[in-house]
Amino acid sequence: MRRSGSKLKTVGPPSDDGASIEALRVSDARWRAIIDAAVDGIIVIDAAGRIEAFNAAAERMFGYSEQEVLGKNVSQLMPEPHRSQHDAYLGHHLRTGERKIIGIGRSVTGQRSDGQSIPLHLSVGEFDIGGEKHFTGILHDLSRRTELEERLREATAMARLGEMAAVIAHEVRNPLAAVRGAIQVIGSRLPARTNDAAIVTEIIARLDGLNDLIQDLLVFARPPAPKPVRVDLQSLIASVVTLLKRDPAYGELHVSVTGTAPHALADPNLVTIALQNLLINAAQAQQGRGTVRVSLRAEGDQIHVAIADSGPGIPAEIRAALFRPFKTTKARGTGLGMATAKRLIESLNGQIAVECPASGGTTIALAIPAAPPDAG
Repeated sequence: MRRSGSKLKTVGPPSDDGASIEALRVSDARWRAIIDAAVDGIIVIDAAGRIEAFNAAAERMFGYSEQEVLGKNVSQLMPEPHRSQHDAYLGHHLRTGERKIIGIGRSVTGQRSDGQSIPLHLSVGEFDIGGEKHFTGILHDLSRRTELEERLREATAMARLGEMAAVIAHEVRNPLAAVRGAIQVIGSRLPARTNDAAIVTEIIARLDGLNDLIQDLLVFARPPAPKPVRVDLQSLIASVVTLLKRDPAYGELHVSVTGTAPHALADPNLVTIALQNLLINAAQAQQGRGTVRVSLRAEGDQIHVAIADSGPGIPAEIRAALFRPFKTTKARGTGLGMATAKRLIESLNGQIAVECPASGGTTIALAIPAAPPDAG
């Protein structure tokens, strides 16, 4: 049961008979073929924790070849603090016989060769060869299950958020419009350029901000059903840029659009909302000045759009939660812009990702399905 270089050997009665040796070789090859056909990772270690066998599924799971890990301590497949604690646990078991995983199994975390953590279920068996203890670990990758559980939690949260947004829209939005109208009437009766008039203007601005938050919440929680049609992204981006430039806050901003691409299959209204959020974020990262670079290109059956700013970039800890609702670094931000953009783009079977190059700035990359030739 070994590949070339593996220390674990099939045990059989000693014999010089050629047929017996050939039978052992065939048996060894058969068991190795079965183990390599397993979809779960199988790792065999000795009493010192050194890896003796590492099947093909384990290679795919951890990103190491068997030759890279043979003879190495199995703890290198674990993140801290488990890596430092493993040898002590193994020694405790050998001294006392106490079992914490063996024959029981439990969820653990592994670490790939690239440093990425992966959720796993580990079952451990123990056996003796020539009076020496060895251990077999069978590892099942829980990444898919964890992803499905996360999606289910997110879907449940979105359903509850949608219900809450509907209540807010009904109970708050209409009265808010009435309050704004009344304040506006009062303000129109005050002398211009007085402290009272300035206070009224500030009140109206705050009410508008609250209304925008409600609108953002509604769009995020209950986005309209996509109605995909052929969309000229170049023209759509140009119209969004024109709308952005009408805002005095972005009067000093320049947006360059380069590249060409065939039509996309998308809902123009949803793409417009997403692009507005992304371009406003890019503009605000540069305090409304400088250049935002938008590029288009076609690749396979997707249209790629990149929106790059030359702002300060996004720290890694913030980048990890960038698309999470209500996460914002702005003093008056809702924290829904990026989350809404992600939700809308993904509803169109597209993808969105964020990159912060070493040269600085932030690039938001979109991938939107290209329209087939016969699309309406």
